[in-house]
Amino acid sequence: MPSSASKTQAPRLHKADLHLLMVFMTVVECGGFAAAQVTLNVSQSTISRQIGNLEQRLGMRLCQRGRAGFFLTDKGRTVYEACQHLSTALESFRTTVGALRGELVGDLSIAVIDNWATDLGFPLADVLSTFRARARKVHIHFHTMAPDEIERAVLENRVNLGIGVFHQHRPGLVYEVLYDDPVELYCGANHPLFGRSPLHANDLEDTDLAHRAYLSESQVAPLTAHLASSASARQIEGVAFFILSGWHIGYLPVSYAERWVTAGRMKSILPDVYRRITLMELVTRRGVTPTLVGQTFAEVLRDTTQPMRN
Repeated sequence: MPSSASKTQAPRLHKADLHLLMVFMTVVECGGFAAAQVTLNVSQSTISRQIGNLEQRLGMRLCQRGRAGFFLTDKGRTVYEACQHLSTALESFRTTVGALRGELVGDLSIAVIDNWATDLGFPLADVLSTFRARARKVHIHFHTMAPDEIERAVLENRVNLGIGVFHQHRPGLVYEVLYDDPVELYCGANHPLFGRSPLHANDLEDTDLAHRAYLSESQVAPLTAHLASSASARQIEGVAFFILSGWHIGYLPVSYAERWVTAGRMKSILPDVYRRITLMELVTRRGVTPTLVGQTFAEVLRDTTQPMRN
């Protein structure tokens, strides 16, 4: 008969257990069994059976699922956090062994703000090209997100590093400036302000500002925070659509708006007054030693942006 000590001892992990833990992580990050079907490419019944097997192996209930929805138990939340640490350790082991053989291997997950590829002032393709030349065997996972989503993904260890404009730095993250990214206030060609000249700040009083849902306008753009706003978007592209409609004004990165300004479909509003300098930054998780793969990508990123900082 097993002793009481053996009854409470955690089960030794096998290869099958690691697979079940990765399934559990995916379910949590997708927000439930149904949403995880596409990512895992298996049926919901298979996922349910796998999570049930994992709970049996660990001897605890990890999550509640049913008509009330999916949510983690307290123990499930702790197991998920342990899974994140385990995943990081496994990836670190993989890259370390690869480095001993003189090659970069493993996975790299990068999150960037949406429409960054359109920034003609920043050669993103060159960064990826240089990195790929050094790391042919690395699998790169590329995500586009709003800034607050990037920060959350880095904190939760879902991505290795993030790149974006972050107006309020969060504890637990490390921010490194890459280059300046100027932002200006724009109106579309069909907006009443487009053809008005001269233009004055008080002309904006009756306008409708397209609000950036992930920002506090009073903090990042106090000069226009008092304006009425009946539109909001979490992505830069959404703000651009509102501006192009002719009904709203809004802030856009200068590099992103340039194509429509050149085409005569947008105009910057009083850039001497409303132009702001924001910072494009690299964000990583504090207290976590990056893998060799992550370090290498960050080095390429720094080398590429250094001339832009001088």
